[in-house]
Amino acid sequence: MMRRSRSDRAGPALPALAMLTIALALTPAAAQPPESPVVPDYLTVDDDGRIVMSPADAARWALERNTDLRIQAASVAEAMGQLRQAWAIDALTVRAEGAAMLMGPVSSFELPGPEDEEPMTVELGQDYALRATVSATKPIYTGGRAGLAADVAEEGVEAARLGTEIARLSVSLGAREVGYGMLRGMQLAGIAAAQVTAIAEHVRQAQALEDAGIVPHFDVVQANTELARAREGLITAQTAVAQLQAQLRRVLALPQDVELALVDPPPPDMPEGELRDLIEQAWANRPEVSVGETAARMARLNLRLAERDLSPSVALTGSLSGQNAAGLGGANYSWQVGVVVEKPIFDGGARRGKVEAARAKLRAAELELQRAQEEIALEVVRHFLSIDEAREKIATAGQGVAEARERRRMAQLRYREGLAAGTEVIDADTGLAAAEAGFVNAEYDLQLAVTRLRTAMGIMDVPRQEVETQ
Repeated sequence: MMRRSRSDRAGPALPALAMLTIALALTPAAAQPPESPVVPDYLTVDDDGRIVMSPADAARWALERNTDLRIQAASVAEAMGQLRQAWAIDALTVRAEGAAMLMGPVSSFELPGPEDEEPMTVELGQDYALRATVSATKPIYTGGRAGLAADVAEEGVEAARLGTEIARLSVSLGAREVGYGMLRGMQLAGIAAAQVTAIAEHVRQAQALEDAGIVPHFDVVQANTELARAREGLITAQTAVAQLQAQLRRVLALPQDVELALVDPPPPDMPEGELRDLIEQAWANRPEVSVGETAARMARLNLRLAERDLSPSVALTGSLSGQNAAGLGGANYSWQVGVVVEKPIFDGGARRGKVEAARAKLRAAELELQRAQEEIALEVVRHFLSIDEAREKIATAGQGVAEARERRRMAQLRYREGLAAGTEVIDADTGLAAAEAGFVNAEYDLQLAVTRLRTAMGIMDVPRQEVETQ
């Protein structure tokens, strides 16, 4: 679709927007501001110290800084630890054990000595004992359980990694949505400021016409009341922008006193292809589908693991022990080497229960995969339809702005000539503000709909970056 530049499109002229942006930036500085964040080279800092970015830039920076992504990264490390534990199931293990004990009492007895010699004293026991043992075990057959456990753990690592990809998509979309929300809010605040200016001008005209005896004093009172309402609407719009800026700082993990400025980027490109093609591309790209496939593979492996629960296991084992004393006629060390075979005979039906539970989990995993595909298809369809709706709203809103401007011009002429009441001018000003707001909302609805469709298709639109760990 051909897009016209913002200056060429039918829409509100916002002379107060620049002043509004500057006013939002002129907040009191803290006495001792915290250290400023390191700004990446794809962002700029303006003369007022604000970090300038587009919604796409905000998404890229969020992927580098967002706290939720750092938390998710910890789950990958946890899964890697579980994988290492699984690898160790059939690995050689060596264990050392030592003991030192005080002992007593020590018994003794005397044996008669040779003729003309003193009797011999023999002690039974000792005052202390020292013992050290080193043992080693190496499984040589586990019935396939060790390999299956490692395979399950590897799938767990993949699931954690895919979970990070899901989080990246969510954070990227969230940053873009807040960024577009700020841009929309600034436009709406500009419209509110323009409405305040227009009604203030009407108050001036009403006062002049009252002084000339053309209109009653009620027109002036009514105009001042509407001016107060318009100023209240401007404050509300400005507050909404400030709240969105605070939300964007949270997404970017920035201190709440860092000032941000958003610039309006070119509209995102509409993905090409028929609806069915877009859905299939989403299924191929979205990590949720891969997570479902990984979960199904894990469930199959767990089923095989449960089926082998009664398999025998064989291990080599050996130990070497040493001690400070071994008693009468004994050595002060000992060793043993052997083969240990274990085979469960009867488990009271535990294996059967594990197998049944594993089969149920496999079926649930397969259904979860199907549900993920259904949800993704629904997302694509919903955002695809929202794009067509937003396009129609833009065309209608543009015509509505042109009509509202003409209605306002005629109302002002009629009021100056004394042919219309002041309420007609106020209604025309309010109608023009509403029409301009509708046009702005339709434009940003379209940009958000395209952005959400691209995200629903698994399109990140930012360079691949590693999440910071510091």
